[in-house]
Amino acid sequence: MSRHEDEEQQVTETGPPRTKPSEIIVRGLLTLLLIGLIAWIILGNVSDLEAVGEALQSVSAQAGVLLIFMVLAVQCLIATQWALTVPGLGIVRGLVAVEGSAAVSNTVPGPSGTATRLGMLRSWGFYTEEFARSWLFTSSLTNFMVIAGPVVGVLIAIAIGDTSWQLLVLGLVAAVLSVAAIVIVWMMVRREAFAYKVGALAGRVVRWGAGVARRKPTQTDFAEAAVRFRTGLIELWSHNGGRIVAAVVAVYIGNGLILAVSMRAVGLGIDELPIGSIAVVYTVVRLLTIVNITPGGVGVVEALYTGAFLIVTDNQYQSEIVAGVILFRGLTYAGPIIMGVIALLVWRFRRKWRVPARPEPATQAAVGATLAGREPPEK
Repeated sequence: MSRHEDEEQQVTETGPPRTKPSEIIVRGLLTLLLIGLIAWIILGNVSDLEAVGEALQSVSAQAGVLLIFMVLAVQCLIATQWALTVPGLGIVRGLVAVEGSAAVSNTVPGPSGTATRLGMLRSWGFYTEEFARSWLFTSSLTNFMVIAGPVVGVLIAIAIGDTSWQLLVLGLVAAVLSVAAIVIVWMMVRREAFAYKVGALAGRVVRWGAGVARRKPTQTDFAEAAVRFRTGLIELWSHNGGRIVAAVVAVYIGNGLILAVSMRAVGLGIDELPIGSIAVVYTVVRLLTIVNITPGGVGVVEALYTGAFLIVTDNQYQSEIVAGVILFRGLTYAGPIIMGVIALLVWRFRRKWRVPARPEPATQAAVGATLAGREPPEK
């Protein structure tokens, strides 16, 4: 730590959750209403619900086993990202943290999953700044992939000749947004002053949204955190950059392959749904859901995938498309919840992994706590 950090007051705990139980209940009820409305709209526009069930029943055992294996592989790759960005964490604890936080994130409104992951890492003796750096680094790389994805999706569609006007409009609009975001990330890495300004702006927005405008962490704390993030990014890149990027890319492609196999498993062949259409729909929906408004994006993600696939197929194969989306989301949304329950039990009862939280500078703890939706630590 620096001399300034040595002189600063040290803390061992973050503050309590910022969201009150009553607020969580209200958000949960609103989420359920939204999900119900979306489900009613989707299913109400499907002419034959029995055909949806038949399409799901037609999934072969081989396809089911393959899909389950792919989901497990993707989850292990996500854990690998955390193992590589938090020195000493390891793949096993990384998997427990990833699955446990995913289960909470997919069921409880707000930044619940992020707060759960912070709590897990602190219970294992890691600093809040290590959590924040890893979270920012992996999230930034993942978001970069999500942002750049539509460009790749359009190129794949063009390369294989799948160039309907609906497909190109979807992809090109997303591609414009992708290029703008890529430029911002590139400028942050290239220029420390730009990173400071972006951090200050982000801190202003986060603090306003979190209601801590007159408390720690300050806008300067966020700006300095952005500069430390830049420094940490360069250091992580020099040690494990290639492996981390490979894991992030593999997760992104892996989820896309799960979607493709799901659509094929319910009877949508290459003639009905070309691979270019799947690539564009996947990349565009990932971009549109980069920020989830419901836990795990439930309801919204299903509606967007269904709508996008119906657009690129001229509203054909409704039942198969709905069945494929249900299969895909059942694996990628419900699957982590089931695995997460087991992970949370492991975290709860695996006592020998737990160590007393180590002291750390209050401002660094405050930034990490705010990112996780918790109050800054009391001085």
